[in-house]
Amino acid sequence: MFGIIRIAAYLVSGLTVWQFFQGDIGGVSGVKHLALDPDHGMIFGVCAGVSNFTGIDVSLIRIVWALLILYRGAGVALYILAFLIMPSNG
Repeated sequence: MFGIIRIAAYLVSGLTVWQFFQGDIGGVSGVKHLALDPDHGMIFGVCAGVSNFTGIDVSLIRIVWALLILYRGAGVALYILAFLIMPSNG
């Protein structure tokens, strides 16, 4: 089961990197910035900010993040790191 989770995480991250290099994130090139979105977030707005940046549905990002938490607790460390690094949306 964890193999499937790893493959899904690799696919999502690979797709995000591919969209970044294609300049097609969110459909508008060079306009969106990765930032926290506490107005639409559940805890600190990290998942909502990633959703705004990539254009992927926030529910899918939350599910992937929850699976990362179940997989050796990596999601907790990544969430805290993302919260500390990402600037606020406004």
